[in-house]
Amino acid sequence: MRKKKFKLQRPKSTKKTTTDVPSTSAPPPPWTELPRDVTANILHRLGPIELLESAQEVCTTWKDVCLEPAMWRVIDMKNLGYHDMYDLQIMCSDAVDRSQGQLIEINIEHFGTNDLIRYISERYIFAICIFWFFKRHV
Repeated sequence: MRKKKFKLQRPKSTKKTTTDVPSTSAPPPPWTELPRDVTANILHRLGPIELLESAQEVCTTWKDVCLEPAMWRVIDMKNLGYHDMYDLQIMCSDAVDRSQGQLIEINIEHFGTNDLIRYISERYIFAICIFWFFKRHV
């Protein structure tokens, strides 16, 4: 006697049609209605790492504000040990590029290299204050 083969079948679709779904859309988040300078002031309180890694991904308004050169006049990227040095160098060069020559102060403490300083100096920076500290192991 032959065994019957059991064949799995997909259940019939239970999708709702567009007429079944209410046509209400969620209102935009309240922060998108803030004046641009207020948004920039709030975002500037974050550090450059937070701006590059997360804030600019929240919405297009925040991304536009994060791309403004004025947000990148002062860059404090002191390495507190949370990020890989190579990642910090990439983020720093991105931040310097975003300043579009308006950079007036930068802190690359604990991760700055000669190559990074050369990169920064080649970006037509008007004034630069680099705090570059390193420990020598004796």
